[in-house]
Amino acid sequence: MTARAALLARAAALALAWLAAAPAWAEPLPHAAYVGRALAAVRGLGPAGCEALDRAIYAAARSQCRADAGTPAAGCLIAAGRAACAAAADRARCEAAADVIATNLRGQTALIDDATRMRLVRGSADYRAALTAELRRRYAVLAAELVLSGTAAAPGDEARAIDALCLGRDRAVHACQASDPACVPSLPWSRCVAALVWFVGGGP
Repeated sequence: MTARAALLARAAALALAWLAAAPAWAEPLPHAAYVGRALAAVRGLGPAGCEALDRAIYAAARSQCRADAGTPAAGCLIAAGRAACAAAADRARCEAAADVIATNLRGQTALIDDATRMRLVRGSADYRAALTAELRRRYAVLAAELVLSGTAAAPGDEARAIDALCLGRDRAVHACQASDPACVPSLPWSRCVAALVWFVGGGP
């Protein structure tokens, strides 16, 4: 056997050993495990804790991440979340919830078109409150899709159901007419998950 053939044989043996040690296909997907962790974090903070964390990161996004000038950078929002959670009793849980908030902040422009945003600016004394209410309406549309999918019937299945719905949405085109509040456009998996986790988990 040549040196190359021996190397290939060893690589094949290592691959087979890795496959044998890997979890069965029936095990939960890593995506679903991530969704479950994020959902538990949002629920663990509770509405008041989520509201306080959301306000802290929103303020940092405007003052430090230039959110008023465009979509805030992911790295800046992550740093803001870590700073906001530095003194939390359960820092890991707080940071997991902060990641959901950061993803939702970066996903606002995908959910709310410029015309709707301008309407909120002109017609609202409290723009943040109006924006939060509008986002919640869009999240509710996604949640209705989740219910209609029929995959979240059993208690504790929310994470798997959210993962499955968002994977499907990530692969399909969802076109919406401008300013249609009953339509949620195409979203990447991460932004779809963050929106549903925040709504289902009880975020404000």
